[in-house]
Amino acid sequence: MQYLSQRLASESTKTRDAERPYGTLGAAQRERILAAAEALIAEKGCARTSIEAIVKQAGVSSVTFYEHFANKEECFVAAFDRAVGELRAELVAAAPAELPRDERLRTGLAALLAAIDADLPRARFCFVEAQGGGPQLSARYDRVLDEAAAALGDPLGQATAGGLAWLLRERLELGGGGSAQDLLPQMTDVILAPQPAANG
Repeated sequence: MQYLSQRLASESTKTRDAERPYGTLGAAQRERILAAAEALIAEKGCARTSIEAIVKQAGVSSVTFYEHFANKEECFVAAFDRAVGELRAELVAAAPAELPRDERLRTGLAALLAAIDADLPRARFCFVEAQGGGPQLSARYDRVLDEAAAALGDPLGQATAGGLAWLLRERLELGGGGSAQDLLPQMTDVILAPQPAANG
């Protein structure tokens, strides 16, 4: 089986873009693969999630997997992008840009924590497992954290976003440590702390 996987990966990198399955069937297969990868990573971690396990859970063949992805890490990155994209859409809907900054941040944070509590496996994938899933996935996680820092709109955005992500990771790794929404008062204080005055 290992040899077949290597051969499929090798052959698919040459023709994957030209023969990528489009249309309803291809989109449905890709969606099942990404959902399976996300669920398995949340349960077992990246290192113990194999292509064979993904295709089995998704109900597709290895050939189908390699029609969509060159390798496991490319699949992991796509699954992360899908999860983050859906989460971002929820936050934008809950806290639109036209709200005043403090209200937008407070509302967005509350929506984020509610979404985490509503789907703990997805949260574990995004905030815990993504940091150790290989260089591409770690880089994608860092980029999303940079985007979150920029959205905070303050000079300490990078440190603030990193601190909030650390609090979430700690809560998710501890398990049974209460709901993510219990962190709302503490995290609200962090993001709405007075900004330091510029040195003049």
